[in-house]
Amino acid sequence: MSLKKQLIKNYIKMQLLSNMPGELHIRMANLSNLSKDYVEFAPYVYDAIKLLNGINDIQVNFTTGEVVILYSQVLRPEQIIRWINIIIDTAIDYMDFIAAKWESDRQQVIQTLNQTLINKLQKVY
Repeated sequence: MSLKKQLIKNYIKMQLLSNMPGELHIRMANLSNLSKDYVEFAPYVYDAIKLLNGINDIQVNFTTGEVVILYSQVLRPEQIIRWINIIIDTAIDYMDFIAAKWESDRQQVIQTLNQTLINKLQKVY
């Protein structure tokens, strides 16, 4: 793993707070420190998480950094955490592409990332 990738992953490190059947609570380090520019990406991240069959809803509190994921009990919490890490890794890998194309061709960025994630989802689950 590159140093850049490791630094970013450490910055947004996840901590499992609790897991009740169908309800996963996670704290994301530094989520409360994100600028409003990055918060605009949140709906795209939610959509990416929901690519995992069985995710019902995602609730994020940017002030506390807490994320609640409501899920079908066909999933295990480890699968959800693993999927979120795959999304983070993919976003980091495509960071330069996203920065270069976001303003000029947002649809291409979304399509490319979604297709990449769908391919990874098929290989992992």
